[in-house]
Amino acid sequence: MKNLFVNYPLLKGIIKTTSKKQYTLMDWHNHFEEIFFKTWHKAGLPDHEDVKIENIETKEFSNFNNDWIIDAPNIPPGLQTYQLQSVYGFGVMVGVMFSQMLGLDATQTKHASDWCGRFNLGISLFDYICDELEGVNNVVSLKVFQPFTKINYSDNHSLTHAEELLSKLAGSVLNDIKKTAANKEGVHKTDALFKLMKQLFEAQDFVSKTGLSADADLPKIKKALYSKSAEPFRLMAEYTACMADANNPLLLKNARCIGKAIGYCYWIIDDAKDVWCDLEAGQWNLFLQLAASEDPLIFAKDRDAFTKSRLIHIWEHSNHAQKISTQIIKRLVDAKLQLGLSKKVENNSMGLVAASLWQWFHY
Repeated sequence: MKNLFVNYPLLKGIIKTTSKKQYTLMDWHNHFEEIFFKTWHKAGLPDHEDVKIENIETKEFSNFNNDWIIDAPNIPPGLQTYQLQSVYGFGVMVGVMFSQMLGLDATQTKHASDWCGRFNLGISLFDYICDELEGVNNVVSLKVFQPFTKINYSDNHSLTHAEELLSKLAGSVLNDIKKTAANKEGVHKTDALFKLMKQLFEAQDFVSKTGLSADADLPKIKKALYSKSAEPFRLMAEYTACMADANNPLLLKNARCIGKAIGYCYWIIDDAKDVWCDLEAGQWNLFLQLAASEDPLIFAKDRDAFTKSRLIHIWEHSNHAQKISTQIIKRLVDAKLQLGLSKKVENNSMGLVAASLWQWFHY
């Protein structure tokens, strides 16, 4: 079981198994890790070792005030209370970080960070139910998601404890989004956050129902993977900005840029780490999508040891790790500069991102 301080936004990341082909997995992991963090350092970003583990632990578990999560009866199967706390805590940490970047006061930060925690736990539980409990059809039909599906809700089954907890989380998150929209004025009075939430819902539903195959719609898959894995950080950043000023277009633009940039980082770290697990499970992943774009028949047959060798050959020959690392780290540096952060806030926030990315990749 993972260390408690490690930050995981997806519950499936806590319980996935490791490929039995250990030598193959480590070859790819070492290759990607070396390139990504070397590119990170060359960009002048803080080293992960500069942030103490104790700091991450404190940020992750501080102010856990959702008693109805802690006290939820009969925690969903396969999960422990501390795992729910950890996933909620990661969202809190992200909310605190965005609050510092965007200049929120203490009261605003408390609300924004709690919202990010509930949101992160909600999307993680959604993902867990769809992929690990194979409950995608049940979860998308929950009453709380009726505004996204436009289908008539039918209470034709008793909710599992996981579905009940997800419904409470989603309801509280969506209700807060409605309140935020009500505070907007003039041209800013839109339901942009609700629309983005709907896109995340649709992306998760699509990815969960679309397995590896040779005839897949690869551009659509890549877009859905991005929405599912990177856009949640954009949503957390934009919601946080709305807590400061929902009608400031420059603030919202900067929040959108930094949220997307950080989301890209976590997306590729997560997919690089889990590529063999996703391959074994028959689930799409950014690096599997890239390989299929170059070799459309790679998933035409049953997956075997040759499939893994072929994948590694494609990634190394096309230099995917270097190209993607360079692109997303440059995006992060550019977004960070737009914020005009003080040196202290910049070092704290980027150091925290570096440390959590490194922990995420290793545990």
